[in-house]
Amino acid sequence: MKEFMMSLFLIVTLLIIIMKAPGIDASTAVLVKTGGDVFLNVSEADVPKDFHIFLWKFVTEDVLVSFFSNGESKVHGVYAGRIDFSEKKHSIKLKNLQKSDSGLYTAVVIAASEQTLNEYNVTIQDPVSPVDLVVDSVSSASSSCNLTVTCITEDSDISSTFRCTTKTCYQEGEEKSKATKSGASLHVCLSNLSIICNHSNRVSWSEKKTATDPLCLPHAGKSEAYEMIDTEPCKSNFYPLNFFGFCHGPTTK
Repeated sequence: MKEFMMSLFLIVTLLIIIMKAPGIDASTAVLVKTGGDVFLNVSEADVPKDFHIFLWKFVTEDVLVSFFSNGESKVHGVYAGRIDFSEKKHSIKLKNLQKSDSGLYTAVVIAASEQTLNEYNVTIQDPVSPVDLVVDSVSSASSSCNLTVTCITEDSDISSTFRCTTKTCYQEGEEKSKATKSGASLHVCLSNLSIICNHSNRVSWSEKKTATDPLCLPHAGKSEAYEMIDTEPCKSNFYPLNFFGFCHGPTTK
């Protein structure tokens, strides 16, 4: 029992030392759009001045770039032409990321001992497909107009009905949204008298909208004057960009 307690004490002590050791905090999660870039940063204050070699590694074994104590550097293998160096000596930008580039990137310095200075858990995600807005039906009764529309993407669709009077428009029920098969969000809502279809994920978004006036006016009676009051903006049910860490690259509409 005494030996067991001693072993347990040593294990707990070792875990505390590891947890307190500099440079091995939790990795930073980063989402990047396919074809985009990612910045891999390290604090220069954490790099020992007497280091032998500094490495950026991918999934522990694959070396992207080596920095040597004499100030020289070497980009390895398939990463040639894909790495830009920053003003910070040991931070880099990795360009044109593809799905196969998803994984853990680690900054390792070797001096008197080997030390991990920073980690990035990078996930590459495809941009969403374009969204289309189809007006399924338009009907009128007295001084009102009913519109039914469908938002359509490659792998999903969502429909909603809107009712307009001579003064304003509103969406029947609440704003509608759903998760698509690809894991994106498809959303339909009413904002400033326009029906909006939004298809988004955490790295990109696509939008299509149509004004209600041109749809309802042809169905209005000659004596009816459509002077609508602006509706409230859509609620924010879209995926926010940069939801995880920092992502870089142009955002497409």
